Amino acid sequence: MGKTIISEDIFPALVDVYNREGKTSAYDMIRNRYGVKNPFFVINRIKKCGKYTYDPENDRFSAAESDAADRVFMDLDELCGTIVPETAEKAGTIEDSRPAAMERLVHELISDRLMMLSRYITLDSSSRTIMIDQSSLSADGYRIVTH
Repeated sequence: MGKTIISEDIFPALVDVYNREGKTSAYDMIRNRYGVKNPFFVINRIKKCGKYTYDPENDRFSAAESDAADRVFMDLDELCGTIVPETAEKAGTIEDSRPAAMERLVHELISDRLMMLSRYITLDSSSRTIMIDQSSLSADGYRIVTH
């Protein structure tokens, strides 16, 4: 029997059943409709996907807030001034979260860059050696300069 794959397109229906009828009904739906033997991992994927936030106190999912980058940067409508200005109270909370959101964005960009570099560079701190895969770097279009 092949592996059953539940795509993220199905998550909204699962979240709806989970919130309306409870965890047991959602587990039953996953088992019966999709043939998954252990539905815990599907619910765990929903928690980790980023589209929903899970409230363990209420045992409910809710739609996640917009991405940090969306709140930090203005969209075209805001730049052109076609949107009605927000209330001062709502605007104040967004301005307060902007430095933290920008910090998260910078950390995410740096971590992506380090992950990319880790494909080519290995550090061995015990022997104080840096190993660089020059052939892979060259094959991927990088130019190696030493000084």
